[in-house]
Amino acid sequence: MQAPLVRTFWLPRDGSAPTACEDAFAVRPGWPFAAAVADGATESAFSGAWARHLVRCFCRELPATPEALQHRLAHWRATWQPDVPATLPWYVAAKLEEGAHAALLGLVVQPDGTWQAVAVGDAVLLHLRGNRLLAAWPIDDPGQFHHRPTLIGSREDSTPPVEGTGGRWTPGDAFVLATDALGAWLLGDDPTLPLRLTTGELARHVTAARRRHALRNDDVAAVVVHCPR
Repeated sequence: MQAPLVRTFWLPRDGSAPTACEDAFAVRPGWPFAAAVADGATESAFSGAWARHLVRCFCRELPATPEALQHRLAHWRATWQPDVPATLPWYVAAKLEEGAHAALLGLVVQPDGTWQAVAVGDAVLLHLRGNRLLAAWPIDDPGQFHHRPTLIGSREDSTPPVEGTGGRWTPGDAFVLATDALGAWLLGDDPTLPLRLTTGELARHVTAARRRHALRNDDVAAVVVHCPR
């Protein structure tokens, strides 16, 4: 069976360089297929690097259940080595001591027609069939987003609550994994946009929505997954 087809998308906030983007994504092609997005918290130091580490670890180790993710977090924290300059301003050094923080959403699609997802925080998974949204998880209403989501910390001993879900996919289904600002906008506007637009067209729509204040000016990242027919 052909593996899912994938498109990825990310865009830094207006006024920021691409290297400053704190959202991340990763994909594991083939079967089982895996994809993940993470949203680094702006108020913590090196959160973009932590977000990139989380998505890579997820796709490499496939913790498709809350229990598996909780079990592996200690190892992920221990293996994170951010590229820290030799000298740091005192306020950055203080932030680094507090650790980096990020939201994480991961999806695993199996060739037997099943899928599983795990989440910490407010990234969104959209399950689409044709031009119809079947489900949005773990948030299904743009009014439910807020500025204090649960996050995974790089220095914490405790494990944050991990949510899990799963279901069945049929040939031709699609999934969209999106970080919070993009997910909120898609839920309030049109969840099928990433299926119908090229990467360049989606970037133009996001930029236009930011300028008319319909989409919060924040980094965005998405993975669009087309299941085989």
